Amino acid sequence: MSTARLYATGKCDRLVRSQVARVNVMGRWACCLLGLLFTVSSQAGLDTGIAAYHKKDYQTAYFEFKKAADKGDPAGKHLLASLYFKGQGVGKDMEKAFKLFKDAADKGYRAAQANVGLLYQSGKGVDIDHDKALLYFQMAAEQGDVQSAFKLGQMYHKGQGIHVNYRKAAVYFRQAAEHGNIPAINEFGLMYAQGKGVLQDYQEAYAWVSIAATAGDSQAKKNLAKLEHLLGASNIPGAKQRAKAIQVMIDKYK
Repeated sequence: MSTARLYATGKCDRLVRSQVARVNVMGRWACCLLGLLFTVSSQAGLDTGIAAYHKKDYQTAYFEFKKAADKGDPAGKHLLASLYFKGQGVGKDMEKAFKLFKDAADKGYRAAQANVGLLYQSGKGVDIDHDKALLYFQMAAEQGDVQSAFKLGQMYHKGQGIHVNYRKAAVYFRQAAEHGNIPAINEFGLMYAQGKGVLQDYQEAYAWVSIAATAGDSQAKKNLAKLEHLLGASNIPGAKQRAKAIQVMIDKYK
């Protein structure tokens, strides 16, 4: 089997990171802040506010979320923070959004912990602090937040405010990958391709990357083509069988 060196970034002849992995932080906010609206507390007031939000009645949403927040409800604080962050039903106020997110996060509210990590990392509403970003991502990841696990993997892999640690990067990428996070699946596959944090194994790399490619990730598709060349035709069937087993595992987590 070829032992050609593989690269994380570069032109078409190199393995490349998922574009999704480099998505602007605002894309993450859209996912976290709006997606959460489907999963928060069933408390009547919040339900009324959520229904109003979906009707773009932001004033009513603000009233209901603030009422819950004033009672100390972390879900209410989180949702109220999202309105301040986006300037919906109230003037945009990043510092107030950060404070509310942090209040909810410090009460153990997972989605708020993820958002506080993002704010510390991006410097929105607060000074950049990579140590605190790491802390809040860890809190959220420990509660099962997949995106936070992915962010931790990126931080350890790239050395974002911390020392590079490929072993920890692989652990967090795997956590997110096993729960179906497509960018993490591609990243974890690349760890095997490059032998970073795990033993180099092109067949395992192919298996993981092929799942991301099948899901439509454009960079994973490019990586898969390169891995097919490195593996050779005789090793592809075994890699595909391994991919099927991994997919079954992922489906169980969903």
